[in-house]
Amino acid sequence: MIDFIYKPKDSRIWRWKFRQQSEDRKIVDVSLETSDKRCAEKRRDKLREEKLHERDGLILPKAAREAAQRSLSDHLNDFLGDMRRRGKSDKYLANIEFRVSRLITECGWKLAKDATADSFQAWLRDHRELKDKTANDYLEAARCFFNWLIKLGRAGSNPLRSVEKAKTKEGKAEERRALSDDEMLRLLAVAGERKPVYLMAVHTGLRSSELAALKWGDLHLDAVTPFVKIRASTTKNGKSADMRLHPELAAALRDFKGNGVLDDELVFKRIPRIERFRRDLIKAGIPLQDTLGRKAVFHSLRHTFGTNLARGGVASRVAMTLMRHSDRRLTDKIYTDENLLGTWAAFDALPNYAEQASQGASQELVAVRQNGSSAVTMNGGEKSNKTIAAIDERLAMTPLVTSGHNYENGGSGGARTRNLCRDRAAL
Repeated sequence: MIDFIYKPKDSRIWRWKFRQQSEDRKIVDVSLETSDKRCAEKRRDKLREEKLHERDGLILPKAAREAAQRSLSDHLNDFLGDMRRRGKSDKYLANIEFRVSRLITECGWKLAKDATADSFQAWLRDHRELKDKTANDYLEAARCFFNWLIKLGRAGSNPLRSVEKAKTKEGKAEERRALSDDEMLRLLAVAGERKPVYLMAVHTGLRSSELAALKWGDLHLDAVTPFVKIRASTTKNGKSADMRLHPELAAALRDFKGNGVLDDELVFKRIPRIERFRRDLIKAGIPLQDTLGRKAVFHSLRHTFGTNLARGGVASRVAMTLMRHSDRRLTDKIYTDENLLGTWAAFDALPNYAEQASQGASQELVAVRQNGSSAVTMNGGEKSNKTIAAIDERLAMTPLVTSGHNYENGGSGGARTRNLCRDRAAL
């Protein structure tokens, strides 16, 4: 154990060096801020007691105690500054600031000790108009803030750790649908100045927030293969991505850009809101809701992009990368509209067993006929051989017949004349 006060060489101020146990890595060496030895010893005793109580868990560390005296609003400003330094998007920071500031004000959280699970749940009961997902967003923002306080030693625990999230209805993304080719043509025909926005969304799958943050410097329209570079600070997953631009989209963006535009300027000054997009759908004669109850919204353009990739035969793993999803099931199940894939045409690829059976029977019959013809030929050959053999036997018998005739005529030297007609018949 190390515990003594000392004066460094050429210094009038006493210092204290302390280590309670030998296995402790860090040695406390602090200034006692006095040149009087007796005063230095009193300060040393007070600091020693404080360190021992912190070690035994009787009191919070000094940083936490000092932080406990600061208002949560000051901590929130420090938190936002740290998140901004780490590259979080402006939209993310704005949402965090709005939600946490609202909780601090309406829940009466002036200091960190004022934040409790009961006060948060009481606030939720007073705001029943909030949807379950929105309530979960407030809870997640506050949790993230308090976890940051714990990480920096400004708080000992997260007061909202035991609060459970509200159960939300699953499959909400399935209520959105993709647009068919005919519907997209009609939408683009009535879009007017919003046509480049709709083309950008349906050919890249960018979200509305990503489209709103897009700058002309991110577009490389003069490259051999035009592409867009999506900055990590604007994406949902916090990762940058390069995406090739469809020729139709690249041409539309060149016409939309004009002259004298700076790279730091936003590509789209405003993104169509729900009402504006809905009016365009009505003008184009596109139903806002289909027979399955799925709605057409601006995010449907991202669904259309995913569905068009599937229709084009793009591999599921490649489509997942282009959609910038972390799970392939999200791409296949949520962002691929099976009603536009032509599922009935897939039945044309199934085998026709009856036709195959008929073809097999025909081939077997032909084979049997070919084998039967060989047999007939073989049999015919055998009969021919037998006939030839019989003829040879008859020819062999001819001399005997002739000989009999000779005997009948009295022998070779007989006077009787031979009957030539009978001999010819015998032959």
